[in-house]
Amino acid sequence: MNSPPCKALPERDQSIMKFLLAARRKREDTRERYFYEWGVIHVALMITNPSTQRAFARYAQHFSIDAVDDDVLWFRRSDMGWDGMSDHWLRSMDDLKLAVSGEDYKVRMQPHKFGGDEFCVELTDGREMYEAPGFQNGGVKLIHFLRKLPQYTEAQFDARMREEHGPRLLEALRPLGILRKYVQNPRLPLDPALFKGSLFEQGGMGNHAMIEEFWFSGPEDLQRLRAASAWDAIRASYDALAAAGSFSMVTTERVVFDYVTPGRQTPRPAVLTPGTLEWMIDQQGYMGFNIPKPSGAPPAGK
Repeated sequence: MNSPPCKALPERDQSIMKFLLAARRKREDTRERYFYEWGVIHVALMITNPSTQRAFARYAQHFSIDAVDDDVLWFRRSDMGWDGMSDHWLRSMDDLKLAVSGEDYKVRMQPHKFGGDEFCVELTDGREMYEAPGFQNGGVKLIHFLRKLPQYTEAQFDARMREEHGPRLLEALRPLGILRKYVQNPRLPLDPALFKGSLFEQGGMGNHAMIEEFWFSGPEDLQRLRAASAWDAIRASYDALAAAGSFSMVTTERVVFDYVTPGRQTPRPAVLTPGTLEWMIDQQGYMGFNIPKPSGAPPAGK
């Protein structure tokens, strides 16, 4: 079938960086329990935590699914058994520092430790390679965490991904009519010392030179991809670039909030608006609930 024309992508703030985390549940918990803790309780904390809302311009969750067999993936799933990936957009390293070291984060969010200690942590740029007309977030996503072959420098690997691999992949995939969007996320430098004392301190950091994201409508699209004649050509392109230790994730996407993407912005959180109920509750503080306060004393935790 003929591939749809590629429309102009929405203008994205070029200062935006992406803080990406692959994570897994505590070994004693079920995946259903983990998804509840992450998708409900953690989200409730994020959208009512001032420093978190000041730090992140967009936040999306990706819930791992098992409806796709490994033999239809270009890379095997990680032995770590990641249950999900979170995607945080931010404008500066100061914002990232605020997100993991703010006092309200330490008091309200860090004690809610709903997952294991293991993480795959990456800081990246974002490069949108293709978006189909009428694209909407959600659906099934294939995510690749790519290690580069040692003969390439970081710059060489990124250039080949952008100038050779990406166009070759799009040439093969777009005629199938199943690709909704394709994004490359090249690695940026990340100092592990930034996470000292945080939940992410023990996470593996900066091990992947590129993270790729592919949007499809459903798991059946990946089955169709495996059966397509383009499979071998795409496999050869990866073999020329990606090293052992690269892995795939198959997920569903949920965008929790987005304050920056043109035409897709969500409302700003009430906790940042003086006079709202959420703001007033935050002003009361989160410590010493049962300790009498002298007249005129500031709220606890402030």
